Amino acid sequence: MEKEQQIHVNVDPNAFVISMVNMMFDEENFYFMITSGNQGRQFVATPKHAKRIHLLLKQQIENYEKSFGEIKTQ
Repeated sequence: MEKEQQIHVNVDPNAFVISMVNMMFDEENFYFMITSGNQGRQFVATPKHAKRIHLLLKQQIENYEKSFGEIKTQ
């Protein structure tokens, strides 16, 4: 029987508005550069995690559009 494991995460209390996202990839990783104003943070994800992010974001956008209508990007 597996023991339940607790993961402790320190959450930054500040909320940042994303102003730009750049992404690159190589065979082993996806690299995200996310900026908010003049501050930038870089995140690295494996291809499997990048795919999970894609699927989660896709589902959340579909749910949003069901509730509030189509998001227009132009």
